[in-house]
Amino acid sequence: MKKSFVFILLMFLFVNINSQTSQNNFLRNQVLKQLNLKLSNVHEEFYREKKLPNKPSQTLVVIPKYRTNETDNEGHIFLELDAYIIIAESSTGKILYKYVEENAWTSDAMVLTEISIDTGLYQLNEKDRAFGIRVSYRGSSNPNPYSYTDLSLFIIKNNVMKRILTNYQITRFSGEWDTRCAGESEDIFGTIDMDKNKTNGFNNLIIKNKITQTKTFNTNDGCDEKVTTKKATKYLKYNGKEYQ
Repeated sequence: MKKSFVFILLMFLFVNINSQTSQNNFLRNQVLKQLNLKLSNVHEEFYREKKLPNKPSQTLVVIPKYRTNETDNEGHIFLELDAYIIIAESSTGKILYKYVEENAWTSDAMVLTEISIDTGLYQLNEKDRAFGIRVSYRGSSNPNPYSYTDLSLFIIKNNVMKRILTNYQITRFSGEWDTRCAGESEDIFGTIDMDKNKTNGFNNLIIKNKITQTKTFNTNDGCDEKVTTKKATKYLKYNGKEYQ
């Protein structure tokens, strides 16, 4: 009896997972069909989709389309990707809004590590709410580690998708060390709040940065560190076309 119950439970989970996968593939395939793109044209590792929390009947889709996909003799991958930012009907996959940027993302010496959808509460005024796309990179140098994440914000205005914040570096890590102990680094982590004050009809953006500076040094007991933190605030204002 117990074995039968376990078997039924496993079958239920298997069917449920397959059903969910089919639904996701249906939306993806419908969107690609309308764009006249094949799945082989897409860098699937960074394909993303997410329902809009304020409009669950609509799904945000991010499609990185290959322009260049090459691997050299040493196994290093070089990518150039076009960005297709789509809002589609969640139930049918019908494209409602589209934003396309050619050669938007490159992975070379700075390696593209992540693309994510950010549906934070970017309420710019009583009617307009933005959504974000975050794109992360890291360097390939061990003695000089470097990484960062860019944030872009988009809105739908007059039935057109437009970008209002372009590749703002919201986080950054940089450092230099001897690959054993001695060195220093700086880690900047930014968050965004909405200001009550408006410029050209949109709330100003408050960028709150936490800055962590670390120094590592050799001691008689091994390797030690000294960490200091500080905060910095920056305001971005909408000039009628984008935030600066």
